[in-house]
Amino acid sequence: MAAAARENYYIKNTLICLLKAVEGKVTTVELRNENAVTGRVDHVDGYMNISMSNVCYKSYRGNMTNFDSFFVQGVNVRYVHIPDEIDMRKAMEKYIKLESDAQNKVQKRIRDAAMKKIKKRQEAVLKAEKRQEEKEETVKQSTDKVADQT
Repeated sequence: MAAAARENYYIKNTLICLLKAVEGKVTTVELRNENAVTGRVDHVDGYMNISMSNVCYKSYRGNMTNFDSFFVQGVNVRYVHIPDEIDMRKAMEKYIKLESDAQNKVQKRIRDAAMKKIKKRQEAVLKAEKRQEEKEETVKQSTDKVADQT
């Protein structure tokens, strides 16, 4: 699922990139209301909304309920346990590299467009100079003919 530009910004410029690394793993999400949800993280978006499956919901009173799927709004997340198997540094570097690659692509496109524009202007200038030379040659020939006739 493709993320919108604003979501991509949040993913690449906040610690949400760590949550993206948790996708596909089993972890616990602690909620602001003292409840906790443990299950497989299916998807995390740029606003920290989390879709989970095979969930065990534990209320602050200790009651447990199982759900096939569960959705946690980002504003309700207090804490997400990052599994030990995830290398946080590599997860963050992955998104930093993606951002760097994206910036390089944009810079290359800008550079290529500028070079194309410069080349087009140079060609236009050369054509204009050539036309000017042809005009001057025509004028010279005309003045030479008039001078020969007199």
